[in-house]
Amino acid sequence: MKRVLLAAIASVFTLVGNAQQDAQFSQNMFLNNAINPGATGIKGMHCFNLVAREQWLGFEGRPETGMFNYSGIVQNFGVGAVIVYDKIGLEQNVDLKINGSYHLNIGDKGKLGLGLDLGFLQKGFSNGSMAGNPNDAIVIGLSGASDVAFDLGVGAFYYVPGKLYFGISGQKLLPQSFSLSAANPKVRPHSYITAGYCHLIPNTKIELKPNMLVKTDLSTTQLDVNLTAEFNKLFWLGGSYRVQDAVVANFGFNYNLLKVGIAYDFTTHRLRDEGEFTFWKDGQVNNVKQNNRSFGSVELYLGYCIMPRPIPEFDTYVDPLFL
Repeated sequence: MKRVLLAAIASVFTLVGNAQQDAQFSQNMFLNNAINPGATGIKGMHCFNLVAREQWLGFEGRPETGMFNYSGIVQNFGVGAVIVYDKIGLEQNVDLKINGSYHLNIGDKGKLGLGLDLGFLQKGFSNGSMAGNPNDAIVIGLSGASDVAFDLGVGAFYYVPGKLYFGISGQKLLPQSFSLSAANPKVRPHSYITAGYCHLIPNTKIELKPNMLVKTDLSTTQLDVNLTAEFNKLFWLGGSYRVQDAVVANFGFNYNLLKVGIAYDFTTHRLRDEGEFTFWKDGQVNNVKQNNRSFGSVELYLGYCIMPRPIPEFDTYVDPLFL
């Protein structure tokens, strides 16, 4: 299969109509505030998350993604920020936004976060070409092209500590498009539904944590379901299924408020099949490359949380003798 050639052609036609979906991650249970501003600060801690992902290892032009986000709390308000870098072939995307949320107490322990995020999206293409016809006007115009659009998202997130969560959100809600030479891809709105539950097995120190994520851009829909078992709050082992894409194994451990996790995706669609191709790059024909296929995806996660200082429950007074 001439995969890179076909992928390049498909990318150009896709760009003329619509923009690519949001970046994909496998350890979504740790990244709720990145897709739902209502989850910002909902755990009552200052948390930092770092994710690095290599998708479809072995495949030419594969997606390479990185994310850093912060989520904190100031009284009943959540504050945060998210930055995502996503590279797919010659395409490079940056998403930067700030989050804010207001928390309402629901029942004895539940909290409802209502959130808003604002930011910008940058889409660009590096210099050079990789296409069947490097003299194509669209291909030439895309080389080095870049544009910026605004980002707006809203979300609601319900959370009961140590028990369950449920959220619904919308991202990229402003109707607009990028101006990239002859191509004008539209910014597609994205909707997310996420939920998770924690069940302690009686007479053990094992917690079962099923969770799910539904993502749609109103054109395609993706479903991730996961079941993770956490042992004595020290380490966890789990598995996921992403419909028509991959089976995922995830593992990690806790050390105080530090989390370290790794996930490996086993590709289930035809990208796992061996192929070969000849492609153009920088005006020259490159030799056939064999064994061009997906050997799976790997994702590393690092998270750290800080408990805020407790607010005194008594009034404070100042003695003028000590001023």
